[in-house]
Amino acid sequence: MVSIKAVADRAGVSIASVSRVINGTVARKETELRVRTAIKELGYQPNSAARALKIRQSEQICLSFDDLANPAYVAMTRGVGQALAETKYRLILASAFSSVEEIVKHLETMGRGFADGLIISPIYADKRIAKLISHLQIPVVLVGTMPVGLNVDNVYVDSAIGIGLGVDHLKATNRKRIGLVNGPIDTNPGRRRRLAFESAMKEMGLKYSEESVIQADAFSISGGYEAVSKFRNLDKFDGLICGNDQIAAGVLKYCYENGIAIPGDLALIGIDNIDLASILHPTLTSIDLHSEKRGEIAAQLMLERLADPARPIQKINVKPTLVIRESTAA
Repeated sequence: MVSIKAVADRAGVSIASVSRVINGTVARKETELRVRTAIKELGYQPNSAARALKIRQSEQICLSFDDLANPAYVAMTRGVGQALAETKYRLILASAFSSVEEIVKHLETMGRGFADGLIISPIYADKRIAKLISHLQIPVVLVGTMPVGLNVDNVYVDSAIGIGLGVDHLKATNRKRIGLVNGPIDTNPGRRRRLAFESAMKEMGLKYSEESVIQADAFSISGGYEAVSKFRNLDKFDGLICGNDQIAAGVLKYCYENGIAIPGDLALIGIDNIDLASILHPTLTSIDLHSEKRGEIAAQLMLERLADPARPIQKINVKPTLVIRESTAA
């Protein structure tokens, strides 16, 4: 078996540097490249993989999200953790995947034996992601939109139905000039929510154009605030649906600072129904995608797959609901 010292010697770096690269901690790009090249050339497997091969399991489940600071992901993590609490499995977290390349890099390390299963919710659509997931030798549960060509256990929510609930509610409260403050369009949620909004507007006989969409750079409070700050023409709308509750909070802040009354001048709806929605002023109407429930279901699917690897693939659809609060009062 190739040792970590052999890798360090081949790369011309210290053993500590090799360890940092393997464990994903901070290392210079040049050092990381040299270490990964040496690992590939020597066929090195970290000790965690050797241990996993001996006992056949690590007793760890890896949970991978784009950003664990997102309250919706926090709720989902809580659901996963609760489902695993009475089992032998420990939950390990991986996050901060701000690009396709970072997700690819993460998936390339998953075959090293440090986890018995992977629960992942990639927000980017890329063929490499689907290919890497399909080649993993451990069970995978995917939360969210299933990439084309991939067939693994899946729990998802049809956000298009949720958007439809939001548009219908705004129409029912006599709002007719409705817009969408969307998240990044290169993500699965951003793309699907924009298409769903356009479809719902047309189906309900409401006016839609490209100018009906305000594009935010991130699913964050600052992303929402900056998007409407640049738009500077909110009076063309009497209702807005936001890509998530954090974007809605940014819009609410902008409206407060600029004398736009919520819901008098502008009705506001978010997505996710995170805890923040119930403490904002006014409280925020939100499309609940049931993050905690989806996390719990994902963990249960993983446990069932680990217990019976040959069982049929399961795909579970969670229905969104609309939680009505003060921000859309008629």
